[in-house]
Amino acid sequence: MRDSLGLAAYRTLSGRRAVPDYAPARDRPSGEVVWIHSSEVGNTRAIADLALQLIRVRHGTHVVLTLADSDFDLPDVEGLHVVDLPDDHPATARAFIAHWRPDVVIWAWGDLQPNLILEAADNGAHMMLIDAASDGFDGRRDRWLPEVPKRLLATFDHVIARNEDARDRLVQMGRSKQRIELGSPLYPSGEMLPANDTDIADVTDALAGRPTWLSAHTARAEGRILVGAHRLAVRTSHRLLLILHATSTADSAHFMDLTRTADMRAVYWGDGQLPDDNCQVLVVDADDELGLWLRIAPVTFLGGSLKPEHSVFDPYIAAAHGSALIYGPNLGAHSDAIARLVRARAARMVSDKAALGRAISQITAPDQAALMAMAGWDVVTKAAISLDRVIDLTQSHLDAIDGGIA
Repeated sequence: MRDSLGLAAYRTLSGRRAVPDYAPARDRPSGEVVWIHSSEVGNTRAIADLALQLIRVRHGTHVVLTLADSDFDLPDVEGLHVVDLPDDHPATARAFIAHWRPDVVIWAWGDLQPNLILEAADNGAHMMLIDAASDGFDGRRDRWLPEVPKRLLATFDHVIARNEDARDRLVQMGRSKQRIELGSPLYPSGEMLPANDTDIADVTDALAGRPTWLSAHTARAEGRILVGAHRLAVRTSHRLLLILHATSTADSAHFMDLTRTADMRAVYWGDGQLPDDNCQVLVVDADDELGLWLRIAPVTFLGGSLKPEHSVFDPYIAAAHGSALIYGPNLGAHSDAIARLVRARAARMVSDKAALGRAISQITAPDQAALMAMAGWDVVTKAAISLDRVIDLTQSHLDAIDGGIA
C-alpha cells in the first residue's frame, strides 16, 4: 500500500535523527516466529500467558516478546525470547524486522510504532492488533498527521477491541467498524498443573470425603501460623485435614517438627504414606505434584502471603483448579490478580492465626467453598476465552503458511 503524504512526512522526519545502535540479542531461531509486543504497563502477565500458551499448544513455534515492563520476572522457557523493543527509527526498524522475520505480529493495547509496524507488514507478516484500549492511543505522536493512524490500522489483518469505548476510538482513527472485532480484556489465566490419575484416586479414596484445605508454597516462617490456625479450625471440624505444601524437604522436616510440638498427628507424603482417619496434617513438598493437591483441596491458602520476605503462590493457578482462596496481606506481584478475585468474591484476606482459623472453619463448608470456587473459575474462564481467540487466529495463519496457501 502506497504511503500517504502524511505518513511519508512522518517516516522522513523520524529518519533524520541519528541512527540508534542496534544489535540483535541472539540469532533468529529456525521455524515459525511470532512477535508479540505490548506497551501497557501492568498487564505484562496477561501477555506473558499468551506467549507461553502459544508455545505450549504449537510445538516448535518461537515467540519474540517485547514489553513495557522490562523488569517482569518471566520463566526460562524454550522458545521464548524476551528482547528490548528497538527505537522506532526507520533504519532500526528495518534491522529488527530483517533479523527476526516474524511470520505473525501480535501488537497489544496501542502505542503504535509506525516504522516498526509498517516494516513488519511490508515484509509479509500477518498483522494482529489485539486487546486495543482507548487509552492505548492517548499519547500518539502523530496527532498532527491524522492520516497516519488510519494507514497504520489498515495494515492489521485482525483488530480486536477490548470494549466498546476502544472500538469507538478505533473508528474515530479511521478503521471501519465492520473490521473491528469486539472482545473482552486480555487478563492472565491460570495454568492447569499436571496430576497423576492414580494418585488422585488413591488420595480421594483415603480421605473418604473429609474436609480438606491446602497451603501451597508455604514459607518456612509461616509454618507455626498455619499449624496453629489448623488447631483452631479442628475444634469445630474434627475431621479437617491440612495439606501443608513446603518448598523444600528441609522445610518439610521443619513442619513435621512443628506438628509434633503442637501435638498433632502428621504424615509425610514423601515416605509413601496415605493419610488415615487419624492424620490431621499431610506434609508434602514435591512441586511437580502440586496439581494433585490443588485438585484434592477445595480451599487453598496462598503460601508466602503472610510474610513480606517471601514470594506468593499464584492465585490464578489455584483458581483455575476450582479452589476457593485465602490469602494474607503480602501480595507481591499478585495484587491485581487478588483484586479481581476479591471483586468476584472468590478470595478472602486474613491477617493472623486467629483470622485464618476462623476463615478455614467457615470456607471449608461445602456450600461456601463451592460458591467461592465457582466465582474464581468464572474469572479465569473469561480470561481464557480472549486468549484462546488470539491463539486460534495465530494458528490459522501459521497453518496456512505450512500448507502453502498464505
